[in-house]
Amino acid sequence: MFDAVFGHQRQKDILARMIKRGQLPRGLCFHGPAGVGKRLLAHETAKALLCERQIGCGECAHCLKLAHGAHPDFVEVTPEGADIKVDQIRDIAGNLHFRPFEARARVIVLDQVERLREGAANAFLKSLEEPPDYVYFMLIAGDLKALLPTIRSRCQKIAFQSLKPEDKANILETRFGKDPEMAQKLASVSFRRLETEEEAWRMFEQDLKTSLTYLGLMLDEGHALDYLSDLARDKEAFPRFLDHLTAAVRELTLLSLGLPGQPLFAAAGDAMKALAARRHTDYWRELWAQLTWLHGQRRRNLNTGLWLNAQSVTGLGLLADSAQQLKRRLSAQP
Repeated sequence: MFDAVFGHQRQKDILARMIKRGQLPRGLCFHGPAGVGKRLLAHETAKALLCERQIGCGECAHCLKLAHGAHPDFVEVTPEGADIKVDQIRDIAGNLHFRPFEARARVIVLDQVERLREGAANAFLKSLEEPPDYVYFMLIAGDLKALLPTIRSRCQKIAFQSLKPEDKANILETRFGKDPEMAQKLASVSFRRLETEEEAWRMFEQDLKTSLTYLGLMLDEGHALDYLSDLARDKEAFPRFLDHLTAAVRELTLLSLGLPGQPLFAAAGDAMKALAARRHTDYWRELWAQLTWLHGQRRRNLNTGLWLNAQSVTGLGLLADSAQQLKRRLSAQP
């Protein structure tokens, strides 16, 4: 059971026990980072429920129909455009009273359920509160807090964490046909989601070069004003770059402590060791903390360009250094 899902052994064990004992809740919510396998595990859970042997054998008529997207007792709802709309939810509610057509249960999966509009969320709540005993709802959410509290409270929540690097590499090799070396590289730069295209590695190399130039400018010139302004305005590229910059500063922090470098940064290892040695660990640790804070603030429409300009002066204690230099000059005056 669940052989197609890499990692998440605890979650798979919990679901397998509930299915075996006939105790699977009518409402489940799979929540956690994007691209870690929540939707796949929901599909595999549905396969086990609909399977003649209740193990997801992959060979019975139910499993084969589900694999071909033709099982009448399985429904998946995904956003139409930006949202899951109320008409989609009404279609579900209007058909709930029908008993299973072929299997012993009916399974309804709602993907990206945090994108339910308010009206749709309220309409769905009515179906979720008292579903027929043959209906199972499986909700997939990237942000659990974005759901209505009343929806959250009516589901058993299954939390997911990021995949381990070895699980990512395994998926890339077995499912996407990557050679072991490229699989390791893509796994190491899969910060937000599993990167499956080699372009992701080239982007990392480019972003790392930009990051080191940015940090070097702060040390050499005392600031790096406007160096990242264009990048900060790119809503698609900047989240990726911020991940890479944060990873680089974390590496500099560890190098400043005398710890060995990660294979991810091997190509720039000498340059990073030299850069790390130019500042005390406290400076790199503080910059790492500030970048981590920025990750959490981006949803609040923070002016990223303005923040980076401020950080380019203060991030490594340069503003404090300048203040101390000014004090020394003033005290030296007659």
